[in-house]
Amino acid sequence: AGERLHVIPHPVFRSDPVRADDGRTVLAPGVIRPYKGLPDAIEAVLPIEGARLLVAGDPRIPLDALRAKGGSRVEWRLGYLGTAELEQALAEATVAVFPYRAELDQSGALLQALGAGVPAVVYDVGGLGEVVARFGAGRVVPPGDAAGLERALRELLADETALAAARAGAAAARSALTWDEAARAHLELYGSLG
Repeated sequence: AGERLHVIPHPVFRSDPVRADDGRTVLAPGVIRPYKGLPDAIEAVLPIEGARLLVAGDPRIPLDALRAKGGSRVEWRLGYLGTAELEQALAEATVAVFPYRAELDQSGALLQALGAGVPAVVYDVGGLGEVVARFGAGRVVPPGDAAGLERALRELLADETALAAARAGAAAARSALTWDEAARAHLELYGSLG
């Protein structure tokens, strides 16, 4: 009794892609698995006029039905993404989307997006919502709420002020969530336990 939980945030994975987004590109990055919620991403992007979804990753699920549903509004960059390919996708992203099911605690792909200064729209599962909310680095939506996902994406793509604020939040996360800071926090915690 009386024990305290200490949370040390996972650092982001920093990169410096040259911004090349068109103001309407939603990126769904990473290995494509069932829990990633790609059907919700497609459902949320399609009603937004002018928006496109860029899916970049190695598929581990059948995609025929999703490709048919997405049509010309979804670009597929399938297969293993090396550093250059991932940075190119991040450079083109206006915002990244993570409609994950509650089957994980953290997302390396989210940490890569924030590390590149790309804001995110996430379902509030695991630690995803916590990191985005803490820095104002996008929008947090209740899990499974595809309509809420659409509203959040629509707001960021249509409102330059909201997008600028989310980008500033992503930049703040990128600056604060460093490996050096994580190491310092671990050493401080270990020192306090003696």
